[in-house]
Amino acid sequence: MTTPERLALLEALLFVSDRPLPPKEIAAFVSDLEAEAVEEALERLADRYEGQGGGLRVEKVAGGYRIATRPEHGEAVKAFFRFKNRQKLSRAALETLAIVAYRQPATHPEIQEIRGVASEGVLRTLLDRRLVRVAGRKDTVGQPLLYGTTREFLENFALGSLDDLPPIEELEALLAQVEETAGEAVSAAGDGAARRGEATAPPGTGPEPVRPVPPAFSAHGGETEPA
Repeated sequence: MTTPERLALLEALLFVSDRPLPPKEIAAFVSDLEAEAVEEALERLADRYEGQGGGLRVEKVAGGYRIATRPEHGEAVKAFFRFKNRQKLSRAALETLAIVAYRQPATHPEIQEIRGVASEGVLRTLLDRRLVRVAGRKDTVGQPLLYGTTREFLENFALGSLDDLPPIEELEALLAQVEETAGEAVSAAGDGAARRGEATAPPGTGPEPVRPVPPAFSAHGGETEPA
């Protein structure tokens, strides 16, 4: 019999996954349950979500299970992401996106080696904004996730294909311009804080918020991973 603790564990695994999880894969993390028992438990979890009447549901897609938004909230979810995608990318996000675009498929360790800093948070931002997608796993020790760009990336940067990417020199000039603009904004904010007698900290010294990978947002009940 599946205990509430077991259902909570399965719910947590679905929440942190960026793709639908097959019962067999979940069974690898829940050693005392067979895949058939895992699937039965996931159906119970889906019934629980259905009974709660909230904004999320557990759905079966492509042989796996995931947590997704309900179809009736699709228009609001779409509007939210359209608004979110209008926000400008930071230099860190542009750097990471450029590495993925020119080196894809690329793993996080490869991106980190090039940038010289950890990039988990930036990758989550790019995944949220659908500019980057998970493109599989690298056949090496640990099987790290591979990242590639999406159709939305091409649309946002007015590219017909990856062959239309500008020379790397032009990209470096763009990043330098972004950094200069960000520096002016930070300086202006610091001047304002100084006039108000507030203490200011150097940019980038604060702790980066940590959160799990969000659930797959399905606005229409279908696949959400870009082609």
